[in-house]
Amino acid sequence: MRWKAVSPEEYRKIYLESIRDPFSFWEREARRLKWARVWSRVYEGSPPRAKWFVCGLIDAFYNIIGKHRDTWVWHKPALIYENEAGDARVITYSELDALTRRAASGMKALGVKPGDWVLIYSQPSIEATVAALASVRIGAPFEMMFTGFGYYELAKRIKDTKPRLIFVSGGYTRRGRRVDVLSTARRAIEAARYQEEVVVIEEGAPALRDNEISFQRLLSMSNTPVEGFVAPSDHPLFGLHVAYQDDYKLIVHGTGGYLVQTYSTSTWIGIRPRDTYFCTVWPGWITGITYVVFGPLMIGATVVLYDGGPDHPTWDRWWRIIEDYAVTIFLTTSGALHILSKRGGDAVRSRNVDTLKAILVTAEPLYPETWHWTYTIVGTGKTPMIDSTPDRLTGRIPVVNLYIQSELGTFVTGNLINYTFPPIAPGSAGTPIPGFNIAVVNDRGEPVVNSIGKLAVLSPWPAMPVDYPLEYEEKWRQGYYETGDYGYATSDGYIYVLGRADNVAKVSGYRLSPGALEKALAEVFGVKARVLRVRDEDRFESLIIEYEGDIEPDIIRSFIKTSISPIAEPREVIKRSMHAAHR
Repeated sequence: MRWKAVSPEEYRKIYLESIRDPFSFWEREARRLKWARVWSRVYEGSPPRAKWFVCGLIDAFYNIIGKHRDTWVWHKPALIYENEAGDARVITYSELDALTRRAASGMKALGVKPGDWVLIYSQPSIEATVAALASVRIGAPFEMMFTGFGYYELAKRIKDTKPRLIFVSGGYTRRGRRVDVLSTARRAIEAARYQEEVVVIEEGAPALRDNEISFQRLLSMSNTPVEGFVAPSDHPLFGLHVAYQDDYKLIVHGTGGYLVQTYSTSTWIGIRPRDTYFCTVWPGWITGITYVVFGPLMIGATVVLYDGGPDHPTWDRWWRIIEDYAVTIFLTTSGALHILSKRGGDAVRSRNVDTLKAILVTAEPLYPETWHWTYTIVGTGKTPMIDSTPDRLTGRIPVVNLYIQSELGTFVTGNLINYTFPPIAPGSAGTPIPGFNIAVVNDRGEPVVNSIGKLAVLSPWPAMPVDYPLEYEEKWRQGYYETGDYGYATSDGYIYVLGRADNVAKVSGYRLSPGALEKALAEVFGVKARVLRVRDEDRFESLIIEYEGDIEPDIIRSFIKTSISPIAEPREVIKRSMHAAHR
């Protein structure tokens, strides 16, 4: 094997040492970053109201980009962008630094200051990444919002964070059709009565309005240098609106603890400076934030940003990207691989993916049959190697499933290519990552094995949210954090994630709030609705909406698809008496 395989016994020893004294463990990891002032205490308080690296000061931008100056990384590609039409751009770390400095200067000229929120509503792009990094440089917390959410959800987020500045994509192309992001954003901005400036990432945008400026104009607004903001460890770095049962609520991650956890886990999952890394999860979800915007850039890897789907013009699109850019690490979702596997192996075989050294998988549970297809079809490659025989589909690279959640900030379970790599158990989310005290517990909060229970984190972690809603606080009511997922732990430590234990939906790997849909239908149409979750072979779960009212089902379906999100489009919309629905 060409990765650091360990025996289950070796893994267990390392893991138990890490959770026996997690504060010393994470303090050692924190020293791998550059601090403007070292902390006085590693940890204080009690969860959820707890602080990490107390009194520590850190320049986040330096630890992401600035530290690469005067190294060989500085002149290598940082970002490779490709859109659906195949148009590509490449910028180096030095160019990314220069762009970010110009954007930060323009943002400061518009009045953005430390502590102000910045909202970014865009598909993956160089400009959106620059906007996030410029916010970091200023000390302005940002939220990147998935463009799969429509105007209704965008308006709610604008009202919630009251951003000082909004970045909006002009639009993009999907399957040859134009998606008008700016019109959606304008509708949301009007609904939220937002009065501040909007920066439009121009690609194909129409004429701008009075409160809108182009991204290019932003870059030329000011030449005044903006020094990297030296932040207290608990200073807000970014936030995401996370699905809870009744609505989406804002979770905010702080600077110091989150960056420590992100850098460590990014290293452990196998990302190195010489890697070309391709993640299909958009920023706007925690995986895309942590493992596109932050982690790989902290390490100095080259990041591929693809603005498109896996099926256009053909189903070999992702495999062609891997071939064209010599991708070494590929991160995607279980659901995507499941759908690709049903298409067979011809699309993979038509491309040379031998540069891959690892396939990382997250979101929904990874079914054993999907793991096997990925390992044998994608993972075998074309070139015979010592431990791989192409004509026998023996596989040659690890296919690793990892568990993440917005509140946790990073992956917390999974086989680690660059740290602890016990044997893979197909269908599991791997073993707990060192430093994270993960267990499956029964109703009394006692860890159990070989039995279904609730997946829990028994000890604090560095990337704990610094601001959060009541729902997150309630998940600590028994003295440990309940993730909201059912789990199954084997006697040798492997975790199997079985789905939500609460009423939050998990559709195609996306966490959706049934309550938010019910509220929207009540507010817009005055109907009383109930959102039900059902198992779905391809999407893990789908939604069924039952409602009573005079609106036709097609109108309900269209509103959800266009104004809320296409992801939330229900499998069925049923018009009936709510009394009948409960019989």
